[in-house]
Amino acid sequence: MPANAATQTLAEASRAIEAGDLSPTELLDVTLARIEETDGRLNSFVRLMGSSARGEAAAATERARGGNRLGPLDGIPIAVKDLYDTAGVVTAGGTGALNERVPAEDATTVRLLREAGAVIVGKTNTHELALGGTTNNAYFGATHNPWDLDRVPGGSSGGSGSAVAAGQSLGALGSDTGGSIRIPAAFCGITGHKPTYGLVSRAGVIPLSGTLDHAGPMARTAEDCALMLNALAGHDPRDRDSVARPAEDFAADLEGGIGGMTFAVIPSLAQDCEAAVLENFERSVEALRDLGASIEEREPITGEDNWRAKVGAIILAEAGTLNEVSLQGTGVAEPQRRRMLRGLETPVADYIRALEFRKQVEAAYEAGLDGIDAYLAPTSPIVAEPIADNPTEEAPPPSKFRNTSVFDNTHQPSISVPNGFDADGLPTGLMISTGLFEDAKALRIAHAYQQATDFHRQSPQL
Repeated sequence: MPANAATQTLAEASRAIEAGDLSPTELLDVTLARIEETDGRLNSFVRLMGSSARGEAAAATERARGGNRLGPLDGIPIAVKDLYDTAGVVTAGGTGALNERVPAEDATTVRLLREAGAVIVGKTNTHELALGGTTNNAYFGATHNPWDLDRVPGGSSGGSGSAVAAGQSLGALGSDTGGSIRIPAAFCGITGHKPTYGLVSRAGVIPLSGTLDHAGPMARTAEDCALMLNALAGHDPRDRDSVARPAEDFAADLEGGIGGMTFAVIPSLAQDCEAAVLENFERSVEALRDLGASIEEREPITGEDNWRAKVGAIILAEAGTLNEVSLQGTGVAEPQRRRMLRGLETPVADYIRALEFRKQVEAAYEAGLDGIDAYLAPTSPIVAEPIADNPTEEAPPPSKFRNTSVFDNTHQPSISVPNGFDADGLPTGLMISTGLFEDAKALRIAHAYQQATDFHRQSPQL
C-alpha cells in the first residue's frame, strides 16, 4: 500500500488499485482512520456513512480482484456536501430547520458517483443553506482550515475543501453560487471546478439560487476533477436547466499543453488584492507564459463599474423564495433567516431587471473571448480570514466573492488551482475561466499549470 495513501491524488489511487498495489478496502480504512484522527480539530463532516461505505468498498475490492473495475472512480472515497440528497441519510443543508429530513433517493450526482463505483464516506459541513463564505455553521459548528485551525476554510463548501486538503477523502462534491467551490479550493490549497451551468445536474441538491447554482467536483488536481466530471456530466430531465450535449471525455486532452494559446488577464479582478495574492498571481501568469501561452489584458465590461450591484438582487430573491418554508420557523439561525427573508421583499421589477442584465454580462464575457482561450484572475483577492468570535453575526469581507461571482453570472466554466502561499503559510488560488461548455479546455490549462508547479502536492501538517 502506498505510504501516502491518504494524500495521494484520486488518479494515483485509481492507478494503484488497477495495478493491485492497493485495494479499495485498504484505502477506505486509511481514509476513515484519517477522519478519526483529524476531524475533531477540523469538523469537516457532519455525519459519516461508515457502514454503507464499507459495503461499497468491499464490492469495489471484489471487482478489482476480478479485473472488472467500473472505471477510474471505482473504489475511490468521495465526500458529499450536506446539500446533496443521500437516500436514507439525513440531508439537512446545514440548518436546524431540516435536521430530520431523510431523502428517499440520491441526488442525481450522488447516484452517478455510486454507479461509477465511488465510495461515499459521509456528508460534509456547509454554511447554513449554502448562503455564506465561511462554513461557520450555527448548528454543526465551524469548520477549520487545515492550514491554520484559527482560519476559515471558505464556503459554502468548506467542509468539502477541508476534507480533501486534509486527506479525509480523495474527492468531494461542492456547489457554487458565488464562489462556493472555488473559494474553499483556494483557501484550502486544492483544486475546484465550477462546470458550465447546465452541464452537471442539480436535481436532489437543496437549492440556493436557481439561476446561479452550479454543482461540481473538488479534488487535489485538475486531472482528478476531470475524472469526476466524466461521471457527473450529462443531461438530466429532473433538472430543467440541464443541457443535453454529446458525451465528452474531459480527461482525454489533458496532456495537450497550452503552447500557442492566448490568455487574458482581467485588470479589474487583479486590483486591490492582498500583496501575496497578487505576487502569486503574477508568478502564475509568468509560468503560463513560460509554457508557451501569450498573455494579454482584456476588460469584458467597460463603463459599467456597478454591474455587480445590478445583478445583486438575484441571489437573495431566489434564496428567500426557494427556502421560504424553512424560513417560517425557528430552525434557521439568525441573522441568516432575516437576510434570506429580505430576499422575499425584492421588488419584482428589480429582480427581472437583474435577470436581464445577467444575460448581458454573460454575452459580454463570452464575446470577450474572441481570439482568447481563457481569462485569468486570482481566485479571491484575500486569503482565509480568522474564524469570527461570534460566527452567526459575522459579515464576510466584501471582496471575498468579487472575482468568483463573475463566472457564476456568466455561467462559464471556472477552475481554481493552488498557486502558492502567503508569509503565514495560507494558500492562494489561480482562477482559469473559459467559454461556455469549454470545460475540457479549462481543465487542460489547469493541468498544464500543475504539471509545471507543485503547489497541489503540498499538504497541511495537522
